[in-house]
Amino acid sequence: MTQVSVQSPTRYNSAILPLWVWSAIAALTIAATCFAPLATYVLMVAAFGLPHVLSELRYVDERFSARSSILPIAIIGALVGTIAALRIATSVASLSSYTAMLIELALGGVLALAAAWFMRKWKLAGVAVALAFGVGVVYAPIPTFLVWAWLHNLTPLGFVTEATEGDERRRLLLTLSIFFLLIPALVATGVFHQLAFALTGISAANGPSAFGAETRPLGSFLWPGATVGSDVAIFSAAVVAQAMHYTAVILFLPRLITQRPSIAGSAHLLPWPRRWSMFAWGIAGLAAAAFVVYAVDYSSARSVYGVAAAIHAWLELPVFLLALGGGFTAARR
Repeated sequence: MTQVSVQSPTRYNSAILPLWVWSAIAALTIAATCFAPLATYVLMVAAFGLPHVLSELRYVDERFSARSSILPIAIIGALVGTIAALRIATSVASLSSYTAMLIELALGGVLALAAAWFMRKWKLAGVAVALAFGVGVVYAPIPTFLVWAWLHNLTPLGFVTEATEGDERRRLLLTLSIFFLLIPALVATGVFHQLAFALTGISAANGPSAFGAETRPLGSFLWPGATVGSDVAIFSAAVVAQAMHYTAVILFLPRLITQRPSIAGSAHLLPWPRRWSMFAWGIAGLAAAAFVVYAVDYSSARSVYGVAAAIHAWLELPVFLLALGGGFTAARR
């Protein structure tokens, strides 16, 4: 009698990253912001800022580059490169930060239009995003820039939506929404700061900064004139959201693409180390070096990081629009 073997489908761990990891990092960050929100932000960026940029760039490269033609890559690369040049010009005082911000937002609109050109559907979405940036540049440039900074922390939700499907997508998005939306919203109410003050008598508003940054980190997420005393809860919410963003990009996305080899493209633009484990050791070394540079010269380190952060943040905009509009060739999940 002939036996017919039936190959069962590959089963993956849909949790990707254990829930306790998310919970532990969220709890640790909340506790830290209850006593020293400024220092928490500075130390977090110093330690994990550069690793998160490189990790996300690798994910985007491996996931999308092989599914795009050379023309959109060249156009997007030129526009993002121009934004990076603006950041450099600002850091060496060749251009005022306000003027650079206006040009950067305008180029964000051009990036959206470029993506719309290559989108096969939902082109109006790309045009609408471009118009939003245009209106923002003219009428409310600073609020527009701050909204963009806040929305950037939510980009892992977009990557999950694009790379997964069905029940797994719904389960992951529900779980991640707790950490990216619900918990930061609770932090923004000030309830954790009030509880910490009631238990210890220590006010987050009196917490230290780090590396001589003073209150400059407030400008990353808050409007001009914001203070630690009056806006500590909102700033802490942004710090917690950023911690979740770092967790997703440094730990979650690499596990996603290694547990699902089929979602990676057949080619990539940059010569990354072959294995993600080797890559992790490399960025760990860079992180240690960057931390030392921050400790020695916070202003210069923050300016250099600002260039890298701008590249990866603005790259996400056309990537998500192209994914929405069918601008990439199909990829197996």
